[in-house]
Amino acid sequence: MSNITVECSVWVEAGPDRAWRAVTKDEELSLWYSPGSPWDIPQLEAGAELWFHHTPNDYHNGSEVVSLKAVIEKIEERSEFSVRWEFNGELSDMVTSFLVKEEKGGSTVTIRETGYEDEAAAAQTEEGYTMSLANLYAYLSGSELPY
Repeated sequence: MSNITVECSVWVEAGPDRAWRAVTKDEELSLWYSPGSPWDIPQLEAGAELWFHHTPNDYHNGSEVVSLKAVIEKIEERSEFSVRWEFNGELSDMVTSFLVKEEKGGSTVTIRETGYEDEAAAAQTEEGYTMSLANLYAYLSGSELPY
């Protein structure tokens, strides 16, 4: 059973509307989440399919682009964007959620991913999401991305 959850958060000096766009617009996600790895989100609605094209870089080993398909599981405007990943043609237990909460004159953005069976894999993902959120902070601040 897959029951390990990874959760990382960052506070950003941006209102929930701006933070929401950064986590739901494919052109924006492609800039900060894993730079150089494009997202393709044709429709932002529950049940719609999307793709993440994970491209090798300094932080992602490999020699070719890995295209991952997911289905949007939940959309709650300005609050939650959740996708369930598909592996080998089947929907998996792995769900990634981008959560936005208005807080302290800005927003807290959380990336939560459920469905891990292995602590080592979860730890590696946590490290990656920490880097992604540092990029988001820089992106929304107009600074150079650290990763």
